[in-house]
Amino acid sequence: MNEMPAGRRIRLPRISPVKLGLTITGVLLVVFLAWETMNGRWAPFMEAMRGERLYRQPGGILRDFRIAIVHILLAGYLPAALLAVVQTGRRTVFELQGALACSADECEALAASIRLDSSRMAVAGLIGLFIGFTVPYFIPPVPEHLWSPSSWSPEVGWHRVLGPVTAVLALLLIYAVISISARMSRISAGLSSVDLLDLGGLHPFTRQGLTNALLILGWVSISGLMVVTESGFGLLGLFLGVATLVVASAALLLPLRGVHTRIRQAKADELEWLDARILARRDAFLKNRKTGEDSGYLADLLAYRDLVRDVPDWPIGTSSWARFSLYLLIPLLSWAAAALVERFVNSLIS
Repeated sequence: MNEMPAGRRIRLPRISPVKLGLTITGVLLVVFLAWETMNGRWAPFMEAMRGERLYRQPGGILRDFRIAIVHILLAGYLPAALLAVVQTGRRTVFELQGALACSADECEALAASIRLDSSRMAVAGLIGLFIGFTVPYFIPPVPEHLWSPSSWSPEVGWHRVLGPVTAVLALLLIYAVISISARMSRISAGLSSVDLLDLGGLHPFTRQGLTNALLILGWVSISGLMVVTESGFGLLGLFLGVATLVVASAALLLPLRGVHTRIRQAKADELEWLDARILARRDAFLKNRKTGEDSGYLADLLAYRDLVRDVPDWPIGTSSWARFSLYLLIPLLSWAAAALVERFVNSLIS
């Protein structure tokens, strides 16, 4: 078994990620709507909705309102996704109990070792904070006093507060995916054996990768709502489009690196053994080829060698690739749905 990693670690709460995300989102939405009511923002909001001419202006209450809603959705989703990454990693360890040949207590200790390092979380948070304060400078129109609270409308105040917060959470999510994936990759070194003819026991690693990819794509889907419905986000949209496939693919494959190495090593060992057996039987086969003695055994060795060579180096089957492809469609479908809903609401009110 692998040694438990040393150092100070962060223990996350044992609660449902879905409940956590819905609770945070619900509370923030209620507070936001109450804030809008207290500041008398509904009258100018409805006036802007009726004025189709104002609807696609680069600024204004409609744009600011929608961006605030997206920030609220991100503020609820990202902590839930962060928690889900860790919980899924721990659950994967228990699903691998047979393959790891560990006792219940050993698996419990191994699962408990899947935590987040506090110092690295702090570094990721600082990077996210820097990004959160920098991004608004690249999204026109850029106000003259960007970080002066006296110049903020009630909606923009939510952008300025939640923007850095969600950027920090996004970097923590990326760090969690990388950290847990690296830990799962190291855990694969403790596999008792790799059955090349039945990779089903390694599917928990694949499910971990698919979960990582799904959580990353969920973040991209919500963030992209600002890109497809608002003006001024062209540069950010280009970045999201290019990064989506790369980040999602990395999230899928990172937990499988160690398993990939084990499979390749197992294939190499098996092929080496087979080649030695084939060479050992070759002389006898050539000597007795007229009588056909030993030809059946040699044929079996050759057939088995072809079978071993065809074993995939990654424990990802056709169904898993299909699921991953469907996951990649989630951002596109969510953005298309958001654009259709926006058009419908605009037509209805106008």
